[in-house]
Amino acid sequence: MGTAGVKKSSKKTQPTLVQGAEAAQQMLFDDESLRQVMTTAVDMMWLIESSPAQTVADVKEQEQIYADLRRKLTDKYGALANLVGATHFGLAIDPALWKSLADYATGRVSIAPPQFDTWLQIAAACSAQYRFFHWELEFPEVFFDRHGQLKGAAAGFDVVIGNPPYVRQEELGQFKPYFAVAYPETYRGVADLYVYFYQQGLRLIRVGGRMSYIVTNKWMRAGYGEPLRAYCAKEGALERIIDFGHAPIFEDADVFPCILVLEKPMPQLERYRQSERQVQVLHFPRTELDRVMRNKGSLGRYINEHSHSLFHSRFGNTAWNLESSAVDDLLAKIHRVGVPLAEFAGVKPYRGVLTGLNEAFLIDTPTKNRLIRDDPNAAEILKPYLRGQDIKRWSPQWADLWMIFTRRGIDIDAYPAIKKYLLQFHKQLEPRPKDWKGEEWSGRKLGSYQWYEIQDAVDYWPMFERPKIMYQEIQFHPSYCFDISNIFSNNKVFILPNADAYLLAVLNSPLMWWHNWRYLPHMKDEALSPIGVKMEALPIASPTDAIRAGAEQAVARLIEITRARHEARRLMLDWLRTEFDVQESGAGLEDFSTLALHAFVEEVRKHRAKTAGKLTLAALRDLQNGYTEQIAPIQRRRAEAMALERELSDLINAAYGLTPEEIVLLWATAPPRMPLSP
Repeated sequence: MGTAGVKKSSKKTQPTLVQGAEAAQQMLFDDESLRQVMTTAVDMMWLIESSPAQTVADVKEQEQIYADLRRKLTDKYGALANLVGATHFGLAIDPALWKSLADYATGRVSIAPPQFDTWLQIAAACSAQYRFFHWELEFPEVFFDRHGQLKGAAAGFDVVIGNPPYVRQEELGQFKPYFAVAYPETYRGVADLYVYFYQQGLRLIRVGGRMSYIVTNKWMRAGYGEPLRAYCAKEGALERIIDFGHAPIFEDADVFPCILVLEKPMPQLERYRQSERQVQVLHFPRTELDRVMRNKGSLGRYINEHSHSLFHSRFGNTAWNLESSAVDDLLAKIHRVGVPLAEFAGVKPYRGVLTGLNEAFLIDTPTKNRLIRDDPNAAEILKPYLRGQDIKRWSPQWADLWMIFTRRGIDIDAYPAIKKYLLQFHKQLEPRPKDWKGEEWSGRKLGSYQWYEIQDAVDYWPMFERPKIMYQEIQFHPSYCFDISNIFSNNKVFILPNADAYLLAVLNSPLMWWHNWRYLPHMKDEALSPIGVKMEALPIASPTDAIRAGAEQAVARLIEITRARHEARRLMLDWLRTEFDVQESGAGLEDFSTLALHAFVEEVRKHRAKTAGKLTLAALRDLQNGYTEQIAPIQRRRAEAMALERELSDLINAAYGLTPEEIVLLWATAPPRMPLSP
């Protein structure tokens, strides 16, 4: 669909596209000869359907009857239908000429003005280019009765099922004028293509029929989906919603799929049924999909057993909430009890430093030592920093990395070693000039900074040198940590310049992960995005003195335990590297305390250098003894940490005033990766 090959007139008297389309549509279905042909077509289709073929000859005969019917309809009325379609793509026809044009297009008259042939040629070209599909001509028995009349409410398919193509709105630019006219009830300039498939599907089913699509779930909450939500609530009656979230339904696409089933109800009856109608809703857990799909026939049973009912009245034009009423009530309570995080903390979160060129500004410890050896003043602007992956629960795990923090206005000549080092990146560090007209630029983005300065203004940089809570930009787990080492961070980390241990306990709590799963935006692979406005408004319950004192004591001990675990890990990996030639630790050895002795030994064997040879009996004995010495204190600390985590969870639940029933609900509806088990 588009306007290519269709020349629009610039005259002010030219009919509008909408006027032309409406006039053409009315002319097509008011045509008496069309009714006669439709009567024959419907009768013949009824005859074919009611007389099952017994032989190959019967099948061939029915195929021929159908081909003749289709030819009569498309040859005679396809040209007129193409004219109707072409009016949406720039073909403007005076409404006063439609009657004579219809007579000429259907062969009732043979003489016509020259522009009629031109219009027919343009319409045929549009049809070929944009692949017009005329539902009423292709399926006459679906839309017409045996008298050749449109069936009205009974017109349409019993069922429409589909998987609409996922085409982003950025690729629909040339088609948007058509969508605005053809689907005015659901049109939004930033809506993706599947939105219009929904409206078309509802148009194509009869009253009492059903439509079911599998599409992305984003329209249920996004702003561009508001007209579609309103349309579905008005024109359709929801029966079932299955939200798969990030469950891998499609191997090659991560599209947040959901399945909707809608009925097209009788309008006069629906008024009375709407208040009582129930919608069956299910959040399908990603972790359950493989297990359910392996057991044939269990998918439908799982859906029926785990769905919950919601009143249809909850589904209007506002964002659709699929949670049960009990979950909604608990969410509302958490927000009612809490105060916004920015108000509670007295400060808002800040993003880490965006350098503009990490290759130049982010360095390792040997490079840092060399720069300081060449110029001791360099130490003033060399800052330890954390990446997103270095943020751990309770305490960070610094990877001996440093940032050259040349903030705006710095005198670079006061740091000759730094200047010399950055000069090797001079070309890449140059900001793009304001008057740049080229297509490519080898340097950084447009800005008012000097080539040697950090791209971010970072006026809040003193906040990094305060005690602070730090957290990741992309959250797979509730991993908030506390820093008192004046450590900086890159732009994958946020900081909250506040030293409140109780606040850290709230952020790391199961209750807050349960809340944030339903509150923060979801990203790829079910990661959460703690965007600024949402985090500033995060509801934090004010604690009693006893709750605060208990939380502060538990958090202090958890930070000690976590630091001890990080140190034990570092010592173990250093020992394995020097004594057993382990070059790359891998995921298993990174968290070696979770491995049994046999698994630990196998991981060491797997990651030793290829030239190291086999472990001798003496080396194997040393390896086993080293593991035994390290694992016992780690396991004791882990058990202590688990007890403290549970104590903190109870304290936070008490701060929010959760009842025993609400705590049971919290765990019964727990999202993936809760920090504790019930």
